[in-house]
Amino acid sequence: MKSHSTILIVDDDRDMRWAMRNILSEAGFGVAESDGGGTALEQAAREPPAAVLLDMHMPGLSGDVVLRSLKRLNPRLPIIIVTAHGSIPGAVSAMQDGAFEYVTKPFRNDHLLETVRRAVARTPAPAPRPAGVGEALASVMGQGPAIRALIADMEAVISTDYSVVIGGETGSGKEVVASHLHEYGPRAKKPLVVVDCGAIAETLTGSEFFGHEKGAFTGASEKHLGYVDAAANGGTIFLDEVGNLSVAGQMALLRTLENRTFRRVGGKELLNLDMRVIAASNADLQSEARAGRFREDLFFRLAEYVIVVPPLRARPEDIPFLAQRFLKQAREVLNRPAIEIDSGALDMLCAYRWPGNARELRTVMRRAALTRSDRVMNSDLAGSLRCTCELPLPAVSPAVPKGRQPLPQRVKDQVHAVERDAIMTALKDAMGNKAEAARILGIDYKTYRTKLKMLGAEHGADSR
Repeated sequence: MKSHSTILIVDDDRDMRWAMRNILSEAGFGVAESDGGGTALEQAAREPPAAVLLDMHMPGLSGDVVLRSLKRLNPRLPIIIVTAHGSIPGAVSAMQDGAFEYVTKPFRNDHLLETVRRAVARTPAPAPRPAGVGEALASVMGQGPAIRALIADMEAVISTDYSVVIGGETGSGKEVVASHLHEYGPRAKKPLVVVDCGAIAETLTGSEFFGHEKGAFTGASEKHLGYVDAAANGGTIFLDEVGNLSVAGQMALLRTLENRTFRRVGGKELLNLDMRVIAASNADLQSEARAGRFREDLFFRLAEYVIVVPPLRARPEDIPFLAQRFLKQAREVLNRPAIEIDSGALDMLCAYRWPGNARELRTVMRRAALTRSDRVMNSDLAGSLRCTCELPLPAVSPAVPKGRQPLPQRVKDQVHAVERDAIMTALKDAMGNKAEAARILGIDYKTYRTKLKMLGAEHGADSR
């Protein structure tokens, strides 16, 4: 039986591409080829393949960079690393970054073919598409009144090309909302390109956003596809934590959005821009703009429509649904039988404030699934919530004895103690590296720096 799946071969060795093409073609696969990472990303964005055979050692963009870029374009894309025996540790590292499998050169034809077949066969089939964005979002976030209001906001703008700013706390589901706006909008068949704005070095803003031509600067040995480049032909670009974008990046982005054109670094051709922009921030961008920390003109260009994702503590009616959903996902990964949540444990989950929002709840339920095989009890949650529920309170004003404090003040003090312990523990685990500590906590770097400064520990930590 012939396959109509197209496999993208990425290798700078022409003879190697020829050998793999023959093996796959004879087996009935369609084949696309690229001799470098930049052109491979362009091809994958234009015509998504069923799987990729990727050489790790090529001039220009390295295989690990290409791997991560392909995963941004399509997280479900199976990527098979093709490597020499001496580079197996690198291939193993690539698998930790999301590669499906690796094969070593020289390879057996039957082994290569079998690996490709397994990759294509195991690619998750798209779930049946819900009728609309409301049904789809409710199936992953809940059906309480706060989510229904969120859905109404999304339905008002989803069929337009308006730029959207999504606000909300870290872990509340901003990226989920962004992906649904794309998947149920008019550009659904084009790429959704996700940009972590806090991870872009100021000196690389131009190349990362707009790509560069071969020879544009020292080390630019081939053309590179930038984020805007990948979304420019009808796609959507999602600017995650856009408030962390450098001043130069903000200016370049504003100019591009205003003119609807861009140039690659080192390029002469003016390229047309046809993309939708969705931005997210856990800070109030309008307040940031008024304070001069974010370009006001860029804010108004991005915020043609604003959506705010409610924190989990504002929608406790959704906690049982989300807890069951996350628990089910975890047990499926672990290949465990059904696990129930005891009513007492469920009450405990609903009473908790969830400073880390749905992301924290997911972590707690994954941990519970790992340690329990039948029923999640209160005692199973205590360990996971101890860092935020059972820490000693900070010292309080002697004018108000601790035992006589009103409840709101007790809660405020406890939350402060929780944040301080979590922030300083993460900093210790990261050996003083604030950027790594922020990643450990699942918050952006700017937010971590702000909280650290509030604790008075800014100057006692590594400045990275």
